[in-house]
Amino acid sequence: MSLATTLPSEAETPETSFDLFSSLQYSPSLLSSPENTEICGSPCPFYMLDYHRDRILHAARNFGWSDAVAVLEAPDALDLMREKGVEAVERIGGGVARLRIVISPSGILSAEANPIPSIPLSSLFPTSLTPPSITPWSVHLDTIPTPPTDLTRYKTTSRTHYNDARTRASITTFTEPKEVILWSPEGWIMEGSITNVYFYREEQGGWITPSTPMDDLTARKGKGGTAGTVRRWLIEKGMVRVGDLKKDEVVLGEVVWLSNGVKGLVLGRIASV
Repeated sequence: MSLATTLPSEAETPETSFDLFSSLQYSPSLLSSPENTEICGSPCPFYMLDYHRDRILHAARNFGWSDAVAVLEAPDALDLMREKGVEAVERIGGGVARLRIVISPSGILSAEANPIPSIPLSSLFPTSLTPPSITPWSVHLDTIPTPPTDLTRYKTTSRTHYNDARTRASITTFTEPKEVILWSPEGWIMEGSITNVYFYREEQGGWITPSTPMDDLTARKGKGGTAGTVRRWLIEKGMVRVGDLKKDEVVLGEVVWLSNGVKGLVLGRIASV
């Protein structure tokens, strides 16, 4: 029996008890960022806050969580997220923080914060994706496939598949400069365990990133990964385009970009395929 046939089908959802969440950076330096102000509508210390609300709302609609949808669609939804975020940051004494905003199926919104080192605005809102001369993260392809489900397409607290991939890649902490890329049983590249990923493909017009449910709501579900907030910004700015590729097309030693709502953009290099 092949490995693919022993894995859960795409239609299955392995767990039924979970919350939705999005992680983002909180930093006073963001108040001086014109790009962040444009996204949030006013100076804001939350990195792309409006985009995080949008992604959680899209997920809540997908799962049919009407109570959560009502909270996230309410006129004061962003104010509530800011309030919960500020309270969480104050509990750790302020400063730069990794903020995790969570909503339950019943619409209970909460936030937790952890201190992190300051990250320059140039990493959060780059003007170019030309790789700089810095030491890249070590990036590995997972050794087995991960079947796409709604738990890979949307950001949920059910993260066993990501944790297992990190274990297989011998990643033990979130501070290691190391990432693992998940791929589907059909061989499609999906995303990193904590990042979206971008490959340079000249024949496809430059930097590309695998498709997700938010790229084409009527025609496809994407290749199985999530639609990150930084990914959305890069696509809107024309710095990245949607383009699918298979694991066999990934080249050992090639440079990739990684992104998430806490670290912004991080340079990586493929260390194993």
